[in-house]
Amino acid sequence: MDKVTWKVEGFAELEQQLKAFSDGYRYDLVARQTLVKAAKTSMERVLFDVIANAPYDTDRPATDSDKPHLRYTARLDARIPYEKDKMSDFVKDTDAVIAVVSVKKSAVSLSHEFGNARTGAKHFLRNALESNATKVVNDLKSELAIIIPEYAKKLSRMRKK
Repeated sequence: MDKVTWKVEGFAELEQQLKAFSDGYRYDLVARQTLVKAAKTSMERVLFDVIANAPYDTDRPATDSDKPHLRYTARLDARIPYEKDKMSDFVKDTDAVIAVVSVKKSAVSLSHEFGNARTGAKHFLRNALESNATKVVNDLKSELAIIIPEYAKKLSRMRKK
């Protein structure tokens, strides 16, 4: 699996700004209210793409008693990385936040995404991220430009009380 590499600049300055205006408040709470929210919102288009393109057997529609199709198990999670997350090749110790689009881990989902001895891979998770990567980065920038000033104002009002 090829890794997509981005050159990112300005995050050290962003982190300093967040720490400066969050003085007196827990940094992890500030990060959850700013970085995590922005990451989650910016990854929504990937989630929608996964739902739209996940393999679906039209000859066997899902029922309440049947195992759900992959599109019904798709979910988006954004958070400050746990120690377990940092064991991944894709998460670094310096990552402030991660956003993950996933489906229920099963033999079926793994077989579709990576292939097996009988069938080739039908990438739907990877394709969703790769086809939306530039849009996600632009959305993240836009979201941060909105969320951070709003949260800074909120903290300022809280300090005045």
